[in-house]
Amino acid sequence: MPIIYEPAGKAREYSELAANLYTGCSHACIYCYCPSIMRRTLKDWSDSPHARTNILDQFERDAKKATPEMKEKELLLSFMSDCYQNSESAFLTRRILLICEKYNFKKVNILTKAGFRAVKDFDILQRNKGWKFGSTIIFRNEELREHWEPGAPSIQSRYEAIKIAKEKGIYTWISIEPVVDIEEAMKVISDMYNYCDFFKVGKLNHMKEVEDKINWHNFYLLVTEALKNKPNLIKKDLLKFA
Repeated sequence: MPIIYEPAGKAREYSELAANLYTGCSHACIYCYCPSIMRRTLKDWSDSPHARTNILDQFERDAKKATPEMKEKELLLSFMSDCYQNSESAFLTRRILLICEKYNFKKVNILTKAGFRAVKDFDILQRNKGWKFGSTIIFRNEELREHWEPGAPSIQSRYEAIKIAKEKGIYTWISIEPVVDIEEAMKVISDMYNYCDFFKVGKLNHMKEVEDKINWHNFYLLVTEALKNKPNLIKKDLLKFA
């Protein structure tokens, strides 16, 4: 099974290609969909994250085989876990980025909650002008972050990493997904509007008790007004409430 693959379904809205370097994620986000996909409990998923077997060799094998057409497509790191969740994953991610550079991938895109841990790799992103740095940020409030994302770095760390990337001329973006609190999502947009080149916004799914308490149509109106002059992607699940 290849490490570099073409996502299907909802994930396709985010990227044409992806690579998942890790199994499990120490961030232990309550809303994470990955444990159910892998038929594991959240505790099991978050307690024992580990790199996929021979990940560097397998990734380089795929990169070497990639066609010129594939190398023009955006490659996201990653969907199923955070590629900077700990020091080991950060080490592996830098090696992966260097492999992407070696084989001339044009559009590598990082998505992480790890904040400062990713900053040391900004030298690679600066050298590759089509590459992007993104962070998942759905709250400003740190108490909410501690409840929903107990193992993840602070919001301030993520804010500052985006700002540093922007200062270095790196394309920046924020994923506000899944939205679990409308006011908090709007605060993130307000806080980071001038530091982001792009916003991606999507609703919460698979948690009906929380979903049903949110007026999604109202949120759609608020977010489209706030982002009317900023490049953005509103996910299809939220567009249904237009």
